[in-house]
Amino acid sequence: MDRRTFCTFTGGSFAALASGLAFGAFEVAKPFTAKFAPHLGLLPTAPKGFLEQLQFAYDQGFRAWEENWLARQKPEMQEKVGGFCKDKGMELGVAVISAGHGVKFFDPTKEGTEEVLKDMRAGVAMAKRTGQTHMTMLPGPRDDSLPREKQIEKSVDMMKRCCDIVEEQGIILALEPLSHGINGGPPLLRSFEDGHRLAKLVDRKSCKLLADFYHEGEIGNGKELIENAEKYWDQISYIQYGASPGRKEPGTGKLDYVALTKWLRKKGFTGVIGMEHGCSKSGEEGLEALLSAYRRIDA
Repeated sequence: MDRRTFCTFTGGSFAALASGLAFGAFEVAKPFTAKFAPHLGLLPTAPKGFLEQLQFAYDQGFRAWEENWLARQKPEMQEKVGGFCKDKGMELGVAVISAGHGVKFFDPTKEGTEEVLKDMRAGVAMAKRTGQTHMTMLPGPRDDSLPREKQIEKSVDMMKRCCDIVEEQGIILALEPLSHGINGGPPLLRSFEDGHRLAKLVDRKSCKLLADFYHEGEIGNGKELIENAEKYWDQISYIQYGASPGRKEPGTGKLDYVALTKWLRKKGFTGVIGMEHGCSKSGEEGLEALLSAYRRIDA
């Protein structure tokens, strides 16, 4: 691993010091060019604590972080995570703002609507603590007895109500198509095409498409990743990686993340790329495999 830069914490790190971390001069790997974002438990050999894992990721060269279930952390920890990322110049990626509660967005009940809108209000409160902008939105399950296009069209009103709550805070609801089921059945959004359709119909700056290339590969579009991303690029605001099959680090499956990363650079994409996967190996060997995979595609 290329370890050439060093960093000493100064007065700007008081928020992290308050968390109990013992800082001093230490060696830091060369930063990745792209904003690849690991998550809790991903990096083998990392310490157990949340802030300690953030520091470990920073030391390996990562300048972004993604935590799907940040909303489950206590407000005090959310503030510390946000403070750490601000202090260290790490960009904080998505957290799930709502998994939909099994609510059919195209035909929501009054109770179901309130559950989802409650998630939006909680997301705004969290964003004020963390400073993050993108949040993952899962707009409920679909009904296979009805045309999916019609269901998507009828989900627009519900999504606009969600946008009304989060937009002032600057939150972008990143619609994520999934290859697996969710609470209530198969997901409303299954492909980039589905997510793009809903985002276009909602037509709000706070509603865009999360392009998780693992899921797009899992539904049989692995050979058309770049073609599909190009087709729906006008609504894509957030990216996630993961090998398909296997959902491990890039290079362990059939998806060409080297070509994809080069294409993203040509498109001028400088946002977070979530490492939405596991590791193929454990321990030091696993860490080296993961870091090598991302150094290779970052070249």
